[in-house]
Amino acid sequence: MAATALPPLPPQFKSIQHHLRTAQELDKREPVVAYYCRLYAMQTGMKIDSKTPECRKFLSKLMDQLEAMKKQFGDNEAITQEIVGSAHVENYALKMFLYADNEDRAGHFHKNMIKSFYTASLLIDVLTVFGELSEENAQHRKYARWKAAYIHNCLKNGETPQPGPIGMEGESFGM
Repeated sequence: MAATALPPLPPQFKSIQHHLRTAQELDKREPVVAYYCRLYAMQTGMKIDSKTPECRKFLSKLMDQLEAMKKQFGDNEAITQEIVGSAHVENYALKMFLYADNEDRAGHFHKNMIKSFYTASLLIDVLTVFGELSEENAQHRKYARWKAAYIHNCLKNGETPQPGPIGMEGESFGM
């Protein structure tokens, strides 16, 4: 899709790079989710820095990508109606979360499962485009981020991760 190539990411926008990478990865499979990932990156980037020339240039190109996608998918209700878009992104995020959670509970620890947890957490970030997160989604995001980091660190250190929900910094997740 990338009709307009983005200039190099300004250092100020490091926090949105994973959302943009996720958008690229989903362009062909899930263009609606990719669109909202870019929209989230755009909105977040505007809050971070819309004044410096390199940031303005980057945001301008990102806006061009969003406009091109809107034109391309203008007949898709998930793009034209926020409530449909929100449900679409949420369903996709939860599908990734459930895949990772099922793999985790089965004791199948691998890179794709870690990536699915992490991507689910990024997509839950994207839901903030539509308003405040529900308490349930906020918990899913926190758990997915923590679980991805926990399993990644265990595997990196040659340890066997504990499957399923376990206490996290004094909290227990009875998911």
